[in-house]
Amino acid sequence: MNRTLKITAAILLTGIFSITASASAAGLFPTDSSGSSKEPIEIVADRMVTNNAERWADFTGSVKATQGKSTMTADALRIYYEGDLLNPPKGKSTQESIQKIVATGRVHIVTEKYVADAERAEHVMATDIMTLSGANSTVVSGKNTLTGSKIVLNRSTGSAEVESSGSERVKAVFHQEPKGSGTPEEKKPEGKKD
Repeated sequence: MNRTLKITAAILLTGIFSITASASAAGLFPTDSSGSSKEPIEIVADRMVTNNAERWADFTGSVKATQGKSTMTADALRIYYEGDLLNPPKGKSTQESIQKIVATGRVHIVTEKYVADAERAEHVMATDIMTLSGANSTVVSGKNTLTGSKIVLNRSTGSAEVESSGSERVKAVFHQEPKGSGTPEEKKPEGKKD
């Protein structure tokens, strides 16, 4: 039986588990608007095979994909694209032609906002949704952690959905900021102004 934990920026949806705090508000999945999405994607691997008729390219063997300050390593990575990968349509870059990226085998992702580990990761560019799957898939942001067999991250909104399978259950660990750890503006004594 699947147990689902849905987390959204405004409210946590009801499911088997119900939590009243928002993961976005807790800072677990801040929106990933680091601006690096316009930067080039560099992929390094032992081997690359493309199939222009079916519009995919496979990278295998110690794959490392980098975009800005974000990196993804995996055993294999496949990109799906539209048009011709080396000759994109006029007005479109090669990067804009990429529709989906699927990484498999010991996937490790590092961004400025979080670190993730899974057996499989799928990122759909149009929706900016990343799905991590495999036993004990994990996302860590600061001290906060989500673990499950499937984690769906909406990188645009900062929401997440986590599922479990079999006897493994969803695990979420949220840390609160200690009182008085706010910004300097929040720490000013009452009645004092600049």
